[in-house]
Amino acid sequence: MAHTRTRLSLVEYGAPVDLGRTIAEAIGVDRTKANSLLMEAGNRAASSLRLNYNPISVDAKGTRAIDFAGLIRLAPSLELEVAPKFLGLDDTDAAWREDFFFLSTLSRHGRLLASERLSASGGTPRDLSTLVARSITSMYEARKRRPLRSYRRVREADFFIDGDPDPVDLIFPSPDGFEQELIRFDRRNGWNADIVAAAKELLPEVSDPSAAGSLVRMIEDLSPQDTPANRRKPIPARHRAWKPLHELSIDVLGGLGLNYKQGQAHAPGYLVDTWRVWEDLLTVAARLGFGRNAVVPQRGYPLGTKTKTSTGAVSKLSVYPDCVIEPEGVRPRMLLDAKYKSHVEKGQLRISEADIYEALAFAKATGCNLVALAYPAQPGDALQPVGTCMVIEKVVVDAVQIVGIQIEIRSIAKTGALRLFAANLAAGMSTAFA
Repeated sequence: MAHTRTRLSLVEYGAPVDLGRTIAEAIGVDRTKANSLLMEAGNRAASSLRLNYNPISVDAKGTRAIDFAGLIRLAPSLELEVAPKFLGLDDTDAAWREDFFFLSTLSRHGRLLASERLSASGGTPRDLSTLVARSITSMYEARKRRPLRSYRRVREADFFIDGDPDPVDLIFPSPDGFEQELIRFDRRNGWNADIVAAAKELLPEVSDPSAAGSLVRMIEDLSPQDTPANRRKPIPARHRAWKPLHELSIDVLGGLGLNYKQGQAHAPGYLVDTWRVWEDLLTVAARLGFGRNAVVPQRGYPLGTKTKTSTGAVSKLSVYPDCVIEPEGVRPRMLLDAKYKSHVEKGQLRISEADIYEALAFAKATGCNLVALAYPAQPGDALQPVGTCMVIEKVVVDAVQIVGIQIEIRSIAKTGALRLFAANLAAGMSTAFA
């Protein structure tokens, strides 16, 4: 049975909001306890995303969130959602959530590791648990024709001898038959146990009847299983197709990285590093827009050497631009690098000095003189077609051209929007260097 929940909202890097008072009124606790719930959620976020600081700050001005977006459970009936800065937050239009979940599933760093594109139609589940349930069941349906089987040693009693019985048991069998040791090759193993346990964990949280029915069918199909072990053995290479589903199941059992513990119950949470999501989106879009073979992502290029004075050891100094786009026809060779934080001075966006210096290092190491620095567009501006590129600043150093472009990302979850984003990105980059 789904419980009524209160959802609080913040925008990443937004102005402080007095959430402590809202929490205190919602669940009947004092301000100190309310603030500690927020700080604890921030600590769980930092642990999940491997940050060395708390990304949720609470002070006299209010509560702020930085460097992440997602959904966290603060208490059994209380959730905090953090909208990424490039999507903003509009209480009258929940389209940003569909965009966010779509981008997160697209990103290899999202906590939903489904490779399938979940539909972003009007029937898209609004709650996290249903979204996760649909991911798990769709991945299972796609893989169940090649079951995740393994060998296991068991002791059974049967009058039909199929294994290695004890000689004494042959003379004095038990009422159930001869005790014998067998090797079974079946689906009863720790990996399937994790998948079943994750499905059982999700089931009480899922409000959508069809998603709940799919979970029940999957549980019945894979049962019986033993209790999942705390030690997670890696899936063998021959079953690597099952790895994304197993990893997602482990995330669910851990509360998707962010769990509110009430007794032994875990509540799902869903977080991403926003800058990684932006970087992954641009890489996917560049491959769609320019062709997979034309894009070289995250390759190291030697810039120079480093010498350790204490030992005299010399090592290479390399740089790693997000995408090198190789030339084709009249299109020149270009670099594309994802930038998440843009600098604003007197209301005008500009490229920071640090970004300029990094772009010059990329240009020198790769021998490429055209560098595009891509920032997500600010949600306060008028909505443009998805993927629209707007040049914010140009920098020329000798033969090197550095162009800062702002790219519209809202409405990315609509049907066909990813391909439109890719096409507009490719066209916008080519125009920027014209």
